[in-house]
Amino acid sequence: MINYKFIKIEKKKETFKILLNRPRSLNALSTKTLKEITSICNEIALDNKINFVVFGTTSANFSAGADLKEKNTNISLSNAWHENAGRRCIDSILNLPQITFCQIEGFCLGGGAVIASACDFRLGQENSIIGYPEVELGMNLSWFGLPLAISAMGLANAKSMIMSGEKLNCKETLNNGFLNASFEAHQKEQCLKKWLNKFKGLPELQLKMIKKSANEIALSGAKGVMHMEFDQFLLSKK
Repeated sequence: MINYKFIKIEKKKETFKILLNRPRSLNALSTKTLKEITSICNEIALDNKINFVVFGTTSANFSAGADLKEKNTNISLSNAWHENAGRRCIDSILNLPQITFCQIEGFCLGGGAVIASACDFRLGQENSIIGYPEVELGMNLSWFGLPLAISAMGLANAKSMIMSGEKLNCKETLNNGFLNASFEAHQKEQCLKKWLNKFKGLPELQLKMIKKSANEIALSGAKGVMHMEFDQFLLSKK
């Protein structure tokens, strides 16, 4: 297995954890970080001994979103378009046949919120702050974030949250459907265990089949509509 620099990985029996590990930058999602997540997800997808995948953080915050400090001055539009590291990362999460969870702590913004919404279930610590600041920054939301947000919390809630750029707390995102459960800091693993136990012991192949079908029903149409989202993002960059 590859030695990763920007993520930490942990495997315990049938559960695999992917922890963002750039604490000094609030786990900003650099291109290299996105590629590491993509790489490990593609590897996990082929391992039928893993039934659960958990995304989280090694520090106090899940992610502040895309790394806006990353220097892209030497990358042409053509190279950026072909690479599209953000969308490839999200696709690798969506393509995981295993049941996926995201443990959210602290800030979960922009691309971090998109990663969370690509997971099957989201568990948020009571200090969580979740939002999409893209519009405030003059950018459109890419990485397949819009249909994932709509799927997670419904059309009106998704439009309100994304178009306003408002950052919502744990209670608010629990109420609007983005979060499936909340936990206090000392209950983090207890909350996760409760959710894992919902599915442990059930036929794993049937669970994976239902997940795949449910995602296709919810997202197949959006895949066609959103095929140019990154094109729009690149052309709107200043």
